[in-house]
Amino acid sequence: MGIENIVLNLVIVIALLPLLSFVLLLFLGRFLPGRGGPVATALVGASFAASLYVLFQVLTRGNVASSMVWHVAGSARFTLGLLVDELTVFMLVVVTSISFVIHLYSIGYMHREKRLSWYFAVLSLFTAAMLSLVIADNYLQLYISWELVGLCSYLLIGFWFEKKSASDAAKKAFIVTRLGDVGLSLGIILIYVSTGSFIFSEVFQQAEGLSMTLVTAITLLLFCGAAGKSAQFPLHVWLPDAMEGPTPVNALVDAATKIGAGVYLVARNFPLFELSAFSTGTVVWIGAISALMAATMAMVMTDIKRVLAYSTVSQVGYMMVALGTGGYFAGIFHLMTHAFSKALLFLGSGSIIHAAHTQDITETGGLYKRMKITAITFILGALSISGLPLFSGFWSSDQILRDVYNYNFIIYVILTFTSILTAFYMFRLVFLTFFGRKGDKAEYAHESPPVMSIPLILLAIPTVLVGLIGSPFLPEAYRFFTLFAPESFGVRQVEANYAVMGGPIAADLAGILLAYLIYQRNLRPQDWLARYLGPYYRVLLHKYYFDEIYLFLIVRPVLRLSDFIGRFDLAVIDRVVNWVGDSGLRFASAIGIFDLGVIDGIVNWVGDTMLDNSSRFRLSQTGYTLNYLLFFFAAVALLVLWIQFA
Repeated sequence: MGIENIVLNLVIVIALLPLLSFVLLLFLGRFLPGRGGPVATALVGASFAASLYVLFQVLTRGNVASSMVWHVAGSARFTLGLLVDELTVFMLVVVTSISFVIHLYSIGYMHREKRLSWYFAVLSLFTAAMLSLVIADNYLQLYISWELVGLCSYLLIGFWFEKKSASDAAKKAFIVTRLGDVGLSLGIILIYVSTGSFIFSEVFQQAEGLSMTLVTAITLLLFCGAAGKSAQFPLHVWLPDAMEGPTPVNALVDAATKIGAGVYLVARNFPLFELSAFSTGTVVWIGAISALMAATMAMVMTDIKRVLAYSTVSQVGYMMVALGTGGYFAGIFHLMTHAFSKALLFLGSGSIIHAAHTQDITETGGLYKRMKITAITFILGALSISGLPLFSGFWSSDQILRDVYNYNFIIYVILTFTSILTAFYMFRLVFLTFFGRKGDKAEYAHESPPVMSIPLILLAIPTVLVGLIGSPFLPEAYRFFTLFAPESFGVRQVEANYAVMGGPIAADLAGILLAYLIYQRNLRPQDWLARYLGPYYRVLLHKYYFDEIYLFLIVRPVLRLSDFIGRFDLAVIDRVVNWVGDSGLRFASAIGIFDLGVIDGIVNWVGDTMLDNSSRFRLSQTGYTLNYLLFFFAAVALLVLWIQFA
């Protein structure tokens, strides 16, 4: 068996192992050790190990692809296939590594849950769906996996469905992302109508022959799906509410993988987006608006998970800006560094919630001395997200800002200002949670057990170090990492620009210093935002009134229309149907009466008449031959007389 076949078989195994975990836990979960948690973790860990091997083979030997026809309808041929290229192996490693750590963490965090086997089953199914999404070589297969990701996300966010807030959040996430998915489905249909194929490579080959209007329409529709899954403006409203789900779910579904699916979709279709300046400009501005807007909202939130949720929206905005400016490498690089950092922060927040039994950061001060592992790893994640030098997030954000600086100075200023806000709200979170005045909930807090603290350490390592392979100061490492992005996809290896690099560093330090002076040194009252921002503070607290606007413009009109249709159905449709039914009954009753009185009457009269006549004629049947001869001669005599006188 050649190495290509080994790689293809391993990729199939990588996706099937979490699916096997789902099947085992679904039917046998309650009989397995730990109600299936260790089994699910081991199978996902095996997928991670196989992903590392596939990564090495692809980067050293090249891409692998394979497909087979699974259905033919007339002239249409539908295929199932695998595409194992740089982007695929990149996503395989990110998804399986983070999923493995989160499965391990969940063994401790979720151990008291009654539906634990169901939790791990759906978590594994979600992982399988993400893996099948990134290995697909065609749009139809991608779309099927895309929808399965959405279904699993709905089930996981609503895991605690007994709480109305959790069930509402799950429905909100499902419906809002479905709005984007409608655009994605229309884009895929338009691709097939235009090119006659669903396969990526065939579509990309024909793309240059399509009109600019058609390419723009296709890419904008595809971006609708990406914006929905990645919670970008204006479809970002589902992500903060999704924090009602279990914290490990937030770390996997809402911070690292599902959010990354939208970025992956744009990256996979980079050859199409490159052809339309209008589409790339739209991606850039939507990303920039999302980055800045979400950062401002994170400044005023006191729920630790909602702060991190808005941080995710903001950071994905950075990735979209990078892809829109042509920085393919910078975008996927930031996807990786953010995935590790944000997963670490979410699991750290879960450790805090587990210990302090609250999500309010104003109630958890002084946790550093009681939870040093959690505190140190959380701070490392905050430093990386803030873009401080030497941490992973710094190298990827620096790549983005260098590309943006050469693309549009206004966007560069927006992202640099967003860096200040990011550093500020992240260290506002750090100082209020771990330092300063001891909160009411911190009195009996303690460090999480090893099954929860070890995953934090495992994630802290790539949070600090993995970005170094993208550092321009390490040419060999940089050259190796650019293998993830072919030159034709926009890799721009440039020398370090210290002026461009220095601006964001100064902005980050300013944000951290401001948070330190206010929340640690108390040089300003901690409610200074409310005092100095005034009405704008209320706007931020109400999340720019997006929920209220959607409630007014969409939800309430739809509910009113539904109520009207329901009333119309009861008052008109049901009444007409009931009238028809009643009329039918009356008509049937009349027919029944007519049938009994007339039809049956005639039939019965004929029968009775025949019976009466037959009774009379029966008297003439005496059985005597002389009588019959007498009747015969009498009849003959009457016949003769009739002939004679007639």
